Amino acid sequence: MISGYDIELVDVSARDGLQNEPNARELSAETKVDFIRRLAQSGLKRIEAGSFVRPQAVPAMANSAEVAALLVPIEKEFPDVIFSYLVPNLKGLGRAKDIKAKEIAIFLAISEQFSQANINASVDAAFTAIEPTVKEALTAGIRVRGYISNVFGYTDLPFSPQEVAWRSKQLLDMGCFEVSLGDTIGIGKPEMVAELVEAHVHRGIPLAQVAMHFHDTFGSAISNVARAYALGIRTFDAATGGLGGCPYANSPKGNLAMEELVLWCRKKGLSCAVDDGTSLLRAAAFIHEKLGKTL
Repeated sequence: MISGYDIELVDVSARDGLQNEPNARELSAETKVDFIRRLAQSGLKRIEAGSFVRPQAVPAMANSAEVAALLVPIEKEFPDVIFSYLVPNLKGLGRAKDIKAKEIAIFLAISEQFSQANINASVDAAFTAIEPTVKEALTAGIRVRGYISNVFGYTDLPFSPQEVAWRSKQLLDMGCFEVSLGDTIGIGKPEMVAELVEAHVHRGIPLAQVAMHFHDTFGSAISNVARAYALGIRTFDAATGGLGGCPYANSPKGNLAMEELVLWCRKKGLSCAVDDGTSLLRAAAFIHEKLGKTL
């Protein structure tokens, strides 16, 4: 956790959200930047802006370099906002360096089935292959956030909190400043959250370096946030408008909506970067209209 708020918010709507929206590939870079500017205006301090992956794999992210170029004046307008970009390898890192990214994210899975579908590599091979990217990023002064997906299980993977904690330790030992634990298909429950947090504590991982990324597939995201917060987790990912999810997951119905997370914070009397959820609702309405969705 890097802010002075009770809850740290990481908005993933412009990357993780849009990448699984059917009409997002039609969005211009200008529209995406307009959306991101609205997110920054709402008070959000950490915003995923795009990813440098193969356009064939994730067409909705094909114009991320153009988005980054157009974000330059937005970065000057909001100097305290951190814009992050997902990179899969050294080639992607090179593109992130070209646009002078201050933060990147790397993405790994603990399901063999998911890992093969996502990057055509085994879990062990993926963790080994990403290390040079992390090291080069750190050498270049770019901080690195690590994502781990399938943390509550997958079709080929039973829930194994100890394995997740071990993989988290691997990423932190590589040099990641934070690990975000993703409930890829929304099957997590509060009691599972408790086991997962306990496993990280048992392995000696500071909870200040652990974030939670919930999907709301079965309506349990806020209950999971509440349990995680009670156990010491303070950083949470969410997507304004509840957009998207992962294109390789089995029918995820959307990320936890940022506006719902902010509302929960207000009800609990917890401070966060967004004082008024109205601006988030307007940003959500804007991007839903561009996607042809109903908010």
